[in-house]
Amino acid sequence: MLLLPIFLIVYLTRKFSLSWKLALAGALTFIASQVLHIPVVAGLTALFKNGTLSVPDAWSAIFSAVVLGLLAGIFEETARWILFKFSLKNVKTWTEGVLVGVGHGGVEAMLIGLLSIATIVNMVVMRNADLAALGVPAGQIELTRQQVDAYWGAPFYMGFLSGLERLFAISLHLALSVMVLYSVVYKKPMWFWLALLWHAFVDALSVYLLPIVGAVTLEGILAVLAGISLTILFTMRSWFVERESPQVITETQ
Repeated sequence: MLLLPIFLIVYLTRKFSLSWKLALAGALTFIASQVLHIPVVAGLTALFKNGTLSVPDAWSAIFSAVVLGLLAGIFEETARWILFKFSLKNVKTWTEGVLVGVGHGGVEAMLIGLLSIATIVNMVVMRNADLAALGVPAGQIELTRQQVDAYWGAPFYMGFLSGLERLFAISLHLALSVMVLYSVVYKKPMWFWLALLWHAFVDALSVYLLPIVGAVTLEGILAVLAGISLTILFTMRSWFVERESPQVITETQ
């Protein structure tokens, strides 16, 4: 999660003589999208919990999956569109779009990786500790102990699933960035909407299937979806008119 984005950025900037600022722009775009995305999700969750909004129980799982998927697509793809339309007006090539996608998906992977490290440290501390001494309320000690035991009792390969998921997610973000860039450069808005819907579909399917098929099977499904994303990505490469000497973006406006 931490090293793969860095490796991709270094490799792409050197191979195609591009500026690392393109990756930085993609990373900042992801963060900016979450400034609005996260509060909206939190607000909707609160409205459903307090009964202001409701949905029949039979439809709650699929409804939640679809809404969460659409919100991710709307906020992240709109942020990407704004970036290419107004900030990176000179970005017009497939390779530049790929580098922006690495930044977008890479910073997400790195943030989740840091959270994973924090979780590991927390579980190491709590494994043999006196939970009461750590400040865990008396009524929650048993539940907390069960959660810690479940964490350490999980099969060893479960620890690698998050890394695989980020690999598949970065593949998705590469395709999405190129799709949105193509929609802006060649004035084909259909590709923006296709990117939004593809993003929403992948996220919604992940949310809906996880409690049904489990993490391992879900990763297999995500691998197939990542393969489709990479197929889209490399198919679109020939659609771009590559400049003979790609312009190095020296600043992000």
